[in-house]
Amino acid sequence: MSVDIQSALSGIRRYRPMDWDQIPDLGLYMDQVITFITRMYEPLYGEDIHGYLSPSMINNYVKSKLIPRPTGKKYSREQIALLTMIVALKQTSSMEEIRRLLALDEAGTVESLYAVFSSRFSHAVQFMCGEGDISGAPRTALDFAILACACSAGCAAALKYEAKQVQ
Repeated sequence: MSVDIQSALSGIRRYRPMDWDQIPDLGLYMDQVITFITRMYEPLYGEDIHGYLSPSMINNYVKSKLIPRPTGKKYSREQIALLTMIVALKQTSSMEEIRRLLALDEAGTVESLYAVFSSRFSHAVQFMCGEGDISGAPRTALDFAILACACSAGCAAALKYEAKQVQ
């Protein structure tokens, strides 16, 4: 990988998905959720992350049943995890595709889905930055969507870097 691309990916290289236990479990208000998720994704998307999640978007996700309705205006760990995955996946997938990607089977939990998502996303980012392998070929639609999200972030970073070099 060229030095220029490595420079462009330096911010992305710092990104690591948050562990389940690091997601607040005390219930956050909408503004706190937006701040939390924005800060989590800043290394990946840079300043472009602002606007990727807004109160109206969250309300639409609740209305369309992508996430459960908050309890007393507070969002639980499960809802925050779902929003975290939605923010990443919406960069490359439609809302209907996200619904299918995040559908839980009867035995599944949001925690187990988030664990798979964050592990695969971390591997995809490392692979994109030339720091590892993809840990086997993508096997599911979710694997392909996660790889697409990581590559989309890499493409945006490279374009931004190249634009600065031209100036």
